[in-house]
Amino acid sequence: MEDLNGRVVIITGAAGGIGSALARALSDKGARLVLLDRTAEALAALEADLDTETLSITCDVASEAEMDAMAAATLDRFGQIDALVTTAAILRAGDGMRTLAQTSYAEWRQIIDVNLTGTFLANRAVLPAMQAAKRGDIINLSSTSGRQGRAFDGPYSASKAGIIGLSESLSEEVAREGIRVQTLLPDAVDTGLWGQAGGSALKPRHMLTPDRVAEVIVYLLSLPRDTYLLNSIVVPAPTRRRKG
Repeated sequence: MEDLNGRVVIITGAAGGIGSALARALSDKGARLVLLDRTAEALAALEADLDTETLSITCDVASEAEMDAMAAATLDRFGQIDALVTTAAILRAGDGMRTLAQTSYAEWRQIIDVNLTGTFLANRAVLPAMQAAKRGDIINLSSTSGRQGRAFDGPYSASKAGIIGLSESLSEEVAREGIRVQTLLPDAVDTGLWGQAGGSALKPRHMLTPDRVAEVIVYLLSLPRDTYLLNSIVVPAPTRRRKG
């Protein structure tokens, strides 16, 4: 397995459930971190909890200019970009659950912009540095919803399916340049997404913890360079019932 000590890892959605768990896990491995989120206060709180060199950037992943500036700032600070993990996502953009017929174009655009366009822009921004170094890791978080859509979550499911296709295409483009692109498809994860706009009404009984997903991401980043896993599905084990 590869040593992550000293590697520069960019995390989008770093203040979220999976992002913050991943930041802590990578900090423990000695990685240097670039933390991206829209909330400066949340980033500051996360930084205070980490024992590693960090760069926090308040930004919008759906902004082309801000993603390009993020990559430039990372290179100015660390001189390299070793890995990108995209965890930024939203489940819904308004209040309450809606059918596709009830979904506004504005909500559709917002979810696609954050989840899919944000992934595209972050990936594209880091590629020049990785191509110059002939080495790099990209892990894009999709979802089991990208393989099997859920009722009332059409835009979210579509965005996550798009991430799978984007990642598969990019993997074929850059594999011979030493850049490894992997996609992780977690099942339901116990994060703040389920509290968004009535999402708790469909909250599954069994869920993954953010820490468990973070452990899987660390494993993917640590794989030997001649190995990668594409479209890895991660699901929680069912809880056993006690007898008697």
